[in-house]
Amino acid sequence: MVTAGDLGDSHNLSRRARDYANEVIFGDEWPLTPDHVNLSRVTFETSTRMTRQHGVCSSDGRGNCTIRLSKQTHDRAGFEALKETIRHELVHAYQHQTTGIDTGHGESFKGLVEPLDLSGRCSTHYEKQPEDYKYRFYCVDGCGFIGGRHRWSIAVARAIRGTQVCGTCDAELRVEGPDGVLDDVPEWRKDNSFNEDDLQYQFYCENCGLIGGRRQMCKTVRRVVHGATICEHCGCLNIETRDKSGNVITPADL
Repeated sequence: MVTAGDLGDSHNLSRRARDYANEVIFGDEWPLTPDHVNLSRVTFETSTRMTRQHGVCSSDGRGNCTIRLSKQTHDRAGFEALKETIRHELVHAYQHQTTGIDTGHGESFKGLVEPLDLSGRCSTHYEKQPEDYKYRFYCVDGCGFIGGRHRWSIAVARAIRGTQVCGTCDAELRVEGPDGVLDDVPEWRKDNSFNEDDLQYQFYCENCGLIGGRRQMCKTVRRVVHGATICEHCGCLNIETRDKSGNVITPADL
């Protein structure tokens, strides 16, 4: 039997991912079929540098897709954990290859969450370690390390100022950066920071809270509203867009 799909590198994980994708598409266990995904137009690759995501599916806009998986996720959680990620990315391949289907985490994705046994958001797979983050959050009241951010963000500034607290006990957070504990927002960030009140549209991650926004309607706002964007800090799919009055913006409002 011919195995469909190309290999973008010689990594064993890429080969195993292609084999499993063939099981999903040509087998009887899952609802995705060759009518949904043309695996002959999908390439499988392994990334040794990808640490913020378990996997990603990109497209050239003509239905040729590349599914890239994180070696770190495989090393920490094993291939069994990555099977869900592969099914997740196959949904995106289906979206890219199907005319008239949205390509984010909107209705076409949500409709396959339960049938494909997906979590509905980015799966954790393994516990993040403090060294995985550039900025690390510690609860000052005994909960210890609770998470972090890969780069400077509104959440880091809020944690330093005490307006973002521990989600378990509501205690304040201690923030550690590359050079130790941060007691104040660095001067180089103060001049570049923006006033949250200036944002006409604000983006709220269900895990991280306020993660950004825009001063006016734009392509980014539309992508977030349609579920085509994930939180760059935690990978969560559930991001709300709210106006200045706190009302949630839906696709019907655009």
